[in-house]
Amino acid sequence: MKMFRATYFLGTMVLLCWSLPVAAQSDKWQRVYTAEEFLVDLKPATLTYQPGRVVRLQFRTIFYQPESLDQNSKYKTRLETIEFRADKRYRYYETTFLDSFGKKLTSYSSSQEWKTFKPGGVTNRLYDAAISLSPFGHWTVTTYHYADEKPNVNSVAREPAKLNGTDVVIGLDEAAVGAERCHSPSYESHSLADSDFFSKFGISLERLGVVAAQGDAVILKCQTNDWAPSQSLILPLPTGNVLLLWKGVFLELKKGRR
Repeated sequence: MKMFRATYFLGTMVLLCWSLPVAAQSDKWQRVYTAEEFLVDLKPATLTYQPGRVVRLQFRTIFYQPESLDQNSKYKTRLETIEFRADKRYRYYETTFLDSFGKKLTSYSSSQEWKTFKPGGVTNRLYDAAISLSPFGHWTVTTYHYADEKPNVNSVAREPAKLNGTDVVIGLDEAAVGAERCHSPSYESHSLADSDFFSKFGISLERLGVVAAQGDAVILKCQTNDWAPSQSLILPLPTGNVLLLWKGVFLELKKGRR
């Protein structure tokens, strides 16, 4: 089996990845902010990527005391789906109100104009939490793998072992592998199944140690064509590391610190 069908990919930049590892893809919420009157959580599994360099994510605000919704009802929980742009602007996509028993009172969709959040404010913290979720973040190359477990003479990789220790950044406003940077990455969610992946790319996810059910695929296009070749492929591993297809080989990445 050929390693990758590189000729298929060499064109627009394609990044397939996941929303989160299996353990974090449940309906569990993560705490983001604690105030005197309320708590704010986010649900990582709701992270999606929209056209125009936008991410969408659901947050939950729980009030210690019920808040008035109208003259006849009060709500205890507010669910808000918020969209964030790479230029650090936001808008509300959908809002739902729940009573003290978790029963839905009402909901509405919003088409508000984009707003700029205040540095250090609550919305700024929500944005920071959104862009800290995988696959966003800073990574480090630990080793590399060939798709068919051996070098391929047609591979465009050049001395991949030298990439060990290289810093990799996957961000809403920038993506980078070492000194090679994409200054205008755009993301788009796309479902991923092993059969579809194999038919398109000639690689078995199982052979790579990837579980297809771990999440969705994400298409990333480098709109400024900064990278050559201008494409990548990222897949999750059960360990929490990821595989990054880079110039013909899969680089294994471990989450690093800023």
